[in-house]
Amino acid sequence: MIFRLAGKKLWIFSFLAEALLAVSCASAPKTVLSKEVHDIYEPEDSGIAIAVDNTGQKKNKDYPFFFKIDQQIMNLIENGSPDSLKKAYMEIKAIDDTSEDQAKILYYIEASIMQMVWPSERFDVEVPALSSQNAYSGAINSAREQIYDMSTGNGDFLAVVLPSLVVTQTSDVSSFFADSQSALKKALEKAPDSVLVNYLLGVLYSKHGEPKKALGFFERAWRGAAENKETNLAYLTCLYECDRYAEANSLLGTAMIRFPQEISFNKLKARVAFAAGDYVTAEDNINRVLQKDPNDLDSFLFRARILVEKEDYIHAASLLDVYARQDSSSKEYLLLRSRLQLDWSHNIPAVMETVSQALVNYPGDKDVLLFAAKVSNVTGMDINGKSADEYAEAVLAKSPGDREGVQYAIEGLVRRKMWDKAYGYSSAFVKQDNISREMLLKHIEICLALGKNDEAWNTVLPIYKKDAKNEDVLQAYINVLSSIGKTSEAMSLINELLSSAPSKMKSYLYYRRSILQSRESDKLSDLRSSIIAYPRNSDALFSLYEVYYKKQDYRKAQYYLKQVVALRPNDAEIISLNEKLSAYLK
Repeated sequence: MIFRLAGKKLWIFSFLAEALLAVSCASAPKTVLSKEVHDIYEPEDSGIAIAVDNTGQKKNKDYPFFFKIDQQIMNLIENGSPDSLKKAYMEIKAIDDTSEDQAKILYYIEASIMQMVWPSERFDVEVPALSSQNAYSGAINSAREQIYDMSTGNGDFLAVVLPSLVVTQTSDVSSFFADSQSALKKALEKAPDSVLVNYLLGVLYSKHGEPKKALGFFERAWRGAAENKETNLAYLTCLYECDRYAEANSLLGTAMIRFPQEISFNKLKARVAFAAGDYVTAEDNINRVLQKDPNDLDSFLFRARILVEKEDYIHAASLLDVYARQDSSSKEYLLLRSRLQLDWSHNIPAVMETVSQALVNYPGDKDVLLFAAKVSNVTGMDINGKSADEYAEAVLAKSPGDREGVQYAIEGLVRRKMWDKAYGYSSAFVKQDNISREMLLKHIEICLALGKNDEAWNTVLPIYKKDAKNEDVLQAYINVLSSIGKTSEAMSLINELLSSAPSKMKSYLYYRRSILQSRESDKLSDLRSSIIAYPRNSDALFSLYEVYYKKQDYRKAQYYLKQVVALRPNDAEIISLNEKLSAYLK
């Protein structure tokens, strides 16, 4: 026999079949009642020989061992849905001339499928004990032990399918994925509507990290057994994993009516609602779960996640403190804790420590790498010696099309002023559908830095026409006008906006007008007005530093530069300028 176990291979050579054959031949004379061995597999297969009684009239050419069982009954078993299995059991029980061995083995197969694949279903059948091991029970028992049994061969449908019951018993399918996939697809050729086979293929792909491939199989299994909990939960979960939230949400309503006591559907409803941004519904459903099971730590932590998204940071922090008493090292906990530290308490050293711990605990994890990239971009600091774009590129190495990864890579490269590399990502990224305005404006910034003024103009113009009142769009439009030489148009627009602009926007407008001024006195006047309107405008402060440094008034220059340092404490270039100026003034 050849077995494959999740995580490793076991090679076991068995002479069970030969031993059974020898006993059979030795114990019975060669009469019409004697048993002859017939393979249940094709000559090129590696299956186990099973004895077949020649004296009986064959009703089923596809199943040499179950030769007395009508093909219609076997079709029910091949379908493998809970209802089909129950019906098959009743029809087998009604057959008077069924041999005891055949019935026992079929009962064992049906009961095992019900237990392993459809555990929520009632199947009140007393399954008689088998007197000896056979290829079918052997494959089932191996599956229970998380072993993929390759010894059954390809002789009949059940011999092909039963080893794949293992997919329901383990989370790691990598060691037998190819064998199970090949076997189940072969089974589908014979029974394309088999609920059992479609469901097992869906589970196989899902556990292999391929939900999009799993979805079609789960849907067919669900359509064939819509009253079953497992098919409903698998299909709806897969819809959620494929980001098809609207479909999942509409079907969840029916499922929750059909299975009112199953909190697994409340959990899924909470996650679907959360993904769709409906935090009220998400919280309502996760609270129902916790009412039924207050010790469900995953749901407890998910409630904290909902509260963080609702910006209810005080209650979220309290939940995380309670959760930490049980587990302070889980990925979800560390990411939520660092979110609070970043968005609520603004405790940058604590954020760095927490994210660093997450990187140590979960190296290479996509969620952790992306969050590290985000934190690096927000704080302007490297984490464990790596920049945001380096963490993002580690994600892109495995998932080249990951939009969040591309976004963080672009932002990190812009922060480090690596314009050419940033443009390589950004120029391809903005050609995709549904690109955020934020990333389009980032692309314009990159184009201006590289002198690609025409591309910047062609990018900003449609955005400006669509949303001319948005402050970020207005700023980008004025920047481009200034860069392409349309100075008078830029100046005119600035003057038009100044009278009604809010303070922060007014600060920007004075700063941009200072760049366009030809006289130094006008430039200084605009820069001072910019600081009065918004004292934290680091660009205006830095321009004042440059003006006074050029005038060799180093004390004033240092005064403004120190304010820039305070606002941009992680800007290496600014820190270096300040250190040099401080050393000069000593």
